[in-house]
Amino acid sequence: MLSFFLNEIGFGGINGLTYFKDVLGFSLSADTTRVSLFALTLGFLIFAYCICRSITRSRFGNVMKAIRDQEERVRFLGYPIEQYKVAVLILSAFLAGLAGALYVPQVGIVNPGEFHPLNSIEIAIWVAVGGRGTLYGALWGAVFIAFVESALTAAFPEVWLFVLGSMFLAVTLLAPYGMVGVVRRLLLAMDAR
Repeated sequence: MLSFFLNEIGFGGINGLTYFKDVLGFSLSADTTRVSLFALTLGFLIFAYCICRSITRSRFGNVMKAIRDQEERVRFLGYPIEQYKVAVLILSAFLAGLAGALYVPQVGIVNPGEFHPLNSIEIAIWVAVGGRGTLYGALWGAVFIAFVESALTAAFPEVWLFVLGSMFLAVTLLAPYGMVGVVRRLLLAMDAR
């Protein structure tokens, strides 16, 4: 972290990487480029969702769920746990790299503030609010939190972190499976009638 702040490795110090004016020769200020980047991001989101969904429904995904629940039992059954974990690490690094490559041209700056722990905590809150244990819950949680953050930081920027923390506490205490769990309960209640 100190290397980034002191600019010993050429990443712009506390200012970060700035002055992104074009991507692949296209001006980032042009509306067509912005729309294209948004469409590309949406396409990669759908691509990543389909990959993750197919993995979670495969034998590989079942082994990963078993490793999550009872790692020692899976090891005892003879599965090479380390190979499964490395495969998931590689896939997650690939998806994170794609996300970062699409994030930078749209935001226009990357600085050491991006390493702030709040960013990681916010991702956990997306999942908690959307719904643990589902891919689409995490997606809806991210969209919902981004919408609320955008609305609140424009009107009340000093209140945003308190609202975020309150949402996390409320979901954890009142709806442990997030919005997806609430919707499922409502649908079950409607079916029971």
